[in-house]
Amino acid sequence: MSDTDTTFVFDPQTQTWLSQDTFSIPNRGINFGDGIFGTMVYDGRGIKFFDEHRSRLILGLETLGISKSQIDIHGLSDFLSHQFSDQKLRVRWTIFRSGLGKYTPLDNESVQVLMIEPFQAAPLLKKIAGVSNKVALSFSLWSRCKTLNAIPYVLAGMERQQKGWDEIILLDSRGKVAEAGASSIFWEKRGVVFTPSLSCGCIAGVSRSVIMDNLVQADVPIVE
Repeated sequence: MSDTDTTFVFDPQTQTWLSQDTFSIPNRGINFGDGIFGTMVYDGRGIKFFDEHRSRLILGLETLGISKSQIDIHGLSDFLSHQFSDQKLRVRWTIFRSGLGKYTPLDNESVQVLMIEPFQAAPLLKKIAGVSNKVALSFSLWSRCKTLNAIPYVLAGMERQQKGWDEIILLDSRGKVAEAGASSIFWEKRGVVFTPSLSCGCIAGVSRSVIMDNLVQADVPIVE
């Protein structure tokens, strides 16, 4: 794969993904972070945890008021199957509001960009973790969504790297455990599994949702 032929922009006129590495600037994604993104794994046959990704995508679009009319995750899965059959990929799907305007948008249609690269699994075990003393999360209407404003996680990643940790734990503005820089957090006590509530300002992650569903199916008590 090269850097150019693995970047695609959705063309609403032809309803197809076009291979290109540029799109119009300025845009609301750059100007205001006015959009969302999702990172998915394509395993050569389809998108893993398809339903969970679709649900979180729709949640983000509805929260930001971006039109869903051109969003077709089934079509995206078909495109990946046709274009990258039998390859295991990391797929970042960025969707931002089209048009310009200032803070108030002129329309609510979407621009969609795919960035595709070979999949590399994260380490199964992260041995060293610490608590951030620079970044605290706060609850908001959009904090559960994966928006284009990921500055808390960028700063947390820099702090983790500077301190030589494998992972960094983030607290909320009240000092409660919220999540990690690149992980959800669960812990077990006397047979009950706990995880931070979305009211801590953490993202409603796909992995978080899958783990919680698996615990429920296994009749393990789970408390947010």
